[in-house]
Amino acid sequence: MNAGNSAKLCPGVCAYPFAVPNFMPGLRSVKSPNDDVGVDGMISVIAHELAEVATNPLDNAWFAGPDPVFPVEIADLCEGIYGTGGGGSYTGQMLNGVDGATYNMHGIRRRFLVQWVWNHMVNYCTGPNALDQ
Repeated sequence: MNAGNSAKLCPGVCAYPFAVPNFMPGLRSVKSPNDDVGVDGMISVIAHELAEVATNPLDNAWFAGPDPVFPVEIADLCEGIYGTGGGGSYTGQMLNGVDGATYNMHGIRRRFLVQWVWNHMVNYCTGPNALDQ
């Protein structure tokens, strides 16, 4: 699939929260931490999927409620949450750089914004920038 087709299929969805889809009116996008919306969005998605494959490699481990017909993995439970207080359409409290970039963790010479994952020990979503841990 070429880039033009993929942009038509997920305008704003694939790079959320660096781009906001049309079906979410009233929300503002945040500035990409490394000035590359595509790569920064991809890093967040890869982190999401790595958390799920590490905790549920056979796709049979996590379920929301007693019915295994509707599986929900640890990153899916926290979809769109990037900081303390997140939920609904609020991403949570994130860090802001002097350049206006939004992130929640530091790497080597880079900053990243990665989605939080479910923590069964505390029974809610947690991440690297949690203010209450």
